[in-house]
Amino acid sequence: MHHPITGFEHVHRHSDFSLQDGFAKVYEYAERQKEINQKYLCITDHGVMGAVPQQVKECEKHNLYPMFGCELYVNSMQPKVETRSESAAFRKSLGNDVDKKSPEQVKFDKSCHLLAIAYTNEGYKNLVRLTSWAWIHGYYRKPRVNHDILMQYKEGIIFTSTCGNSEIAYALFNEGEDAAFQILEKYIAMFSPHFYLELMMLDWKMQKPYDVFLLKAHDKYGLPLILTQDCHYCLKEHSYNQRLQLMQQNRRTIQEIDALIASGEADDLFELQDTNLWLKSEDELNAKWELDYKDIIDYELYKQSKLNTIVLCEKAKGVEIDRSIKLPKVTDSDVVLMEEIKKGFVARHCPRTSVYASRIKEEYELICEKGFSSYFLIQKMMTDEARSEGPKIVGFGDGSEAVGPGRGSVCGSLVAYVLRLHDVEPIHHDLRFSRFLSPARGGKQMKIRHTLEPIAHEEVAL
Repeated sequence: MHHPITGFEHVHRHSDFSLQDGFAKVYEYAERQKEINQKYLCITDHGVMGAVPQQVKECEKHNLYPMFGCELYVNSMQPKVETRSESAAFRKSLGNDVDKKSPEQVKFDKSCHLLAIAYTNEGYKNLVRLTSWAWIHGYYRKPRVNHDILMQYKEGIIFTSTCGNSEIAYALFNEGEDAAFQILEKYIAMFSPHFYLELMMLDWKMQKPYDVFLLKAHDKYGLPLILTQDCHYCLKEHSYNQRLQLMQQNRRTIQEIDALIASGEADDLFELQDTNLWLKSEDELNAKWELDYKDIIDYELYKQSKLNTIVLCEKAKGVEIDRSIKLPKVTDSDVVLMEEIKKGFVARHCPRTSVYASRIKEEYELICEKGFSSYFLIQKMMTDEARSEGPKIVGFGDGSEAVGPGRGSVCGSLVAYVLRLHDVEPIHHDLRFSRFLSPARGGKQMKIRHTLEPIAHEEVAL
């Protein structure tokens, strides 16, 4: 049967940032996108958003639209904690038997998945808030969020029923259909109208029963369907690499994994059973539907679920990240920085020569152009405070111990030296400022020009 190309975009995808659960590099996905004629690069790594800088870079390079998402870890029992040991203590309080887990402990141990995609600028900020909260206040084995924090930061985010490790699927396979509908109804109440049912066509043995349930939910509640692939690697032949990576994550050998699968105890490790998680073209998806899923997913619903991924992408493509520098801004920072440089130049007894003056001029102008003058002043505040408070805290020394002599490429900066951010004299040691900052380094140029006239050599030597 020939299936016309009706349109489809991948919106569930893991990169190598996905906590040992994704093999593909972001640039590989971007290059593959062009091959299969897709326009949106959506990355939804597990529990983190570390791929975003590379994602933006590759989208600019390949003329793609970035879509920002995350597959969150969820446990409704997870309390807000200040330390990881508090999570462990809370879990311990859920049971009395030292040798056996209580039902509450079993539920607490489970980290379920929830796909979240930002469709507004505020939604992106909320995704960052959710992932940050998970690492800071919700960590138990994995960075987790609870339902309360999801409700607090749901604005601007689309959520989906996700994969076979979702709360819905967990309820379905452990407590039955009624329990799964209860979880689903809770999600509808929490997220509607920004909640989608996510069909997949995987080889995992529980995927078809899960899809059948989701189709029932579609009929019952009228929720929109989307089709996803749950990509964990870019090419079909990378399946073996993915499995090796997951074995490392789970600390199990091939023999142990095979034994778990044979015993039916590896259902929650569906990625280990599925060699079907590469970035498919629409033709490849159509072939998969024809071969394995046409008896499960009605053809018209199948086509509509593909088209709905385009609708979702169109809704989310307008998200723009504020890429300006987020540091506090010192008032008249360019002027203040020059004043501090002059004072530091004298205090450090720098030679009053053209070599030193031209080096200061070169560095100062580039620092201001990049918009980093406030950053240098903030670093000076920190190091000055460390020198002042260090001896009071440790009870000895002159404060230099709290800062140290310096390390890394910043030691090539004469401005940083006269500000006492480090104690390595860069001209004496023939260190280059360009190793630290240059017109081509230090981030995208901010085009923030200072308003001072170019400084003369004799000005610096005052």
